[in-house]
Amino acid sequence: MATCNCLLLLFIFVAILESLLFAVIYAGWSSYVYILIDYGFYIELCETNKLSSNIVGNNSVSLMLNNLQTVPNNNADSFYTAISDQNLSTYSLENTTLNRHSCKEQQEQLHLLYSISMVPIFILGLCWGPLIYKFGVTGPKILSIIITCCGCLFLGFVNRDMPLLIVPGMVCVGVGGICLLTINLKISSLLTIGSGLYIAILSGACDSSVITFRIIKVFHDYGVPYKYPFIGFVILHIIVAGSSLLLHRKFDIKPKDEQISEITDEINSNNTETLLEKEKVLDCSFERSYNKNQENYTVNKCPSLKDSLCCLPTISFLFIMSVFMLNFLYYIGTINSRLQNAVPDQVSYFTNVLSYIMFSGIVTAFLPGSMAEWQRKLFKDRKVMKQRALLPNILPLTIVSVLGIVLHILSFFTSETTLYIEFVVFTVFRSFLFSSAMLFVVSAYPLNHTNVIFPLGLCTGGIFSLSQYAIFLWYNQSTNAQFQVKIFMILLLVTSLVHPLILFITAKGACKKKDTERQSICYIQREDHGPVTISKYSKVEKSQ
Repeated sequence: MATCNCLLLLFIFVAILESLLFAVIYAGWSSYVYILIDYGFYIELCETNKLSSNIVGNNSVSLMLNNLQTVPNNNADSFYTAISDQNLSTYSLENTTLNRHSCKEQQEQLHLLYSISMVPIFILGLCWGPLIYKFGVTGPKILSIIITCCGCLFLGFVNRDMPLLIVPGMVCVGVGGICLLTINLKISSLLTIGSGLYIAILSGACDSSVITFRIIKVFHDYGVPYKYPFIGFVILHIIVAGSSLLLHRKFDIKPKDEQISEITDEINSNNTETLLEKEKVLDCSFERSYNKNQENYTVNKCPSLKDSLCCLPTISFLFIMSVFMLNFLYYIGTINSRLQNAVPDQVSYFTNVLSYIMFSGIVTAFLPGSMAEWQRKLFKDRKVMKQRALLPNILPLTIVSVLGIVLHILSFFTSETTLYIEFVVFTVFRSFLFSSAMLFVVSAYPLNHTNVIFPLGLCTGGIFSLSQYAIFLWYNQSTNAQFQVKIFMILLLVTSLVHPLILFITAKGACKKKDTERQSICYIQREDHGPVTISKYSKVEKSQ
């Protein structure tokens, strides 16, 4: 037993480490786009006079400018090449503003590539659920390792002649990350206590995936070509993901016949707490009939996936995921542009600050995790099962909406102090976003449905987030347009409060109807005591 517990702890550690490094690599886009701008990607879109004005008055390069040959046809690309011919590397320009100040056209083009890559990430990520459900963990896990490694290599070997490699690179690391996140989410079914806290910490590790691009940027700042750190991460990913795969096979979920046998023993021993946790893995209703002289059991049919997808809470969940994902991806995609406008001389510094604060997401994840455990204990004695399933999710999901609104209110202020506060609020917003979404899906649906519903939520959000590029163009039109965009995003987040309201109404309606049905329920029939119901949210309760 001690060996098993040690292996389980190791399994949890490896899963969190894997998610920390590779689950949501694209969240570190602000560091990666800084490198791309520094290497002059799409510099040809900027006019030469704009580039020249950015370095006028800089004594360190003024002599170099005087020695440059005449740039033909006033071409920006030729201007950049002429500077390169002076043996002035991007590293030697670390304290200059030659490439630190990008033009609006360059920013828009890079943001377009980012926006395009987000949509296929979540559409293709939707495929992992059925694959895992049908083939188990091993095949999809190996495929995700290959895809992620290919993505890292694409991003590492992209250059100014092949900038479109950014799109398949981002897509591959994103799709592979969704697979490992979906698989690691299943580990919660192995935990008899603290499953909500594990999910929150797993989400926090995903928050902190920005550290991957941040490490690459550190190497870049020290003059190391970015392809070498990417190659290193490929090797590291093979080692970590390979270890995770072996542990997944060790703790692979048992056949349902064995699970039913274990649940039978637990019922006979009246060990309700352990039974309720193991029932999460079974997913289907488990029905037993007790007689004085004999007893038998049958497996009741699960609610269909169609029933889970077509209910009102699921539809509202997909809507709020669209709103939340749009806000999250829009913030990540536009932060570099905002910093260029707000603090043009400190873009690198504040990019680093954002990366470090987002890395602390693994710490802030304890906030939604602790809140989830508190809410589950608060409502565990409710007589109606839908209340025990839905009510604990209302407060965390409401906090996500409130934090998003606060984040956009802070964006009206452009002082440096406000930026620090904004980064902290964004990190907490990100922690609550995915933790609350994961906890809702795990608590409201059978385990085999979570492989489909959670990626579906990400897919819906990813498709809707394509509109972020149009919002980005709207934002860059004028100062008045920036104000309009902020108001629009706040109003959009206000509409997301409809989901907690629907959960409350659904739970209240179930109470009035005395609806004690649940998607995953164990029914125990006793001749002398009447029907008794066990759910994974409460102890044994006697039906009326």
